[in-house]
Amino acid sequence: MAASCDLLDVVPPVLQFQFVRGKQASCRLCLFNKTRHTVAFKVKTTNPKNYSVRPNMGVIPPRSSCMVEVTRGAPRVSYQEFQCKDKFLVQSVVVSDHLSAKDITSQTFTMEKGNAVEEVKLMVYVMPPEQTSEIAERRDGSALLVSPMQQIVDNGRSTSYTSDLSSGSVSMRSAEMGTVVGTPVGQIVQLPLLSSLDAKLAEGKNFVLEQNRELRQELEVLRREVSRWTLLLVVGLLCIILGYLIKK
Repeated sequence: MAASCDLLDVVPPVLQFQFVRGKQASCRLCLFNKTRHTVAFKVKTTNPKNYSVRPNMGVIPPRSSCMVEVTRGAPRVSYQEFQCKDKFLVQSVVVSDHLSAKDITSQTFTMEKGNAVEEVKLMVYVMPPEQTSEIAERRDGSALLVSPMQQIVDNGRSTSYTSDLSSGSVSMRSAEMGTVVGTPVGQIVQLPLLSSLDAKLAEGKNFVLEQNRELRQELEVLRREVSRWTLLLVVGLLCIILGYLIKK
């Protein structure tokens, strides 16, 4: 399952970090551009001082995906004293095909400029030290995807993540760029399934056009045949009438 808007699918819809006192924790987001247009994205958070996001802005070609890594700062307190109310926001907007990541600025996502900006809200869940991650990594081509967990546990109660995403609006600020060594983030991956679907749709369209062309040709031949027989019928009738008049 993914958090979605009209332009992007974001997987997973919950950022999940393992709590280890004094150590950083990371998780990954996979942003899918499900449109036929080039889409620019920007990742924002309510607590930019505690997170590094790489890349926090970029461009995704049509039917492609981009991997984003989010690293959380090391907690200085115990889990019993720890509190986390952080949230993330992924903004996206359609841009020109010739633009690159270097051309994307904060102004690109300003609604006052007339841009149709789409937004996806993400919540953060920090697992206690004794709880193992329910997020599994799997391979899909060359892209490393992270499957979302279905539920989170909050104070011993099972709660659907969708209910927490519907909370009131929170002021979001841009996440600072971070440095994560040895992680293939920011890589653009073409989606083979969607490309194959596009090819099949194009093939079906060409087949329909070819059938229409053949049908038009057959109708034209039929029209000519009808015209020829109509002409013969008229000539025959004229001959009969002329013969009748001559006999009189």
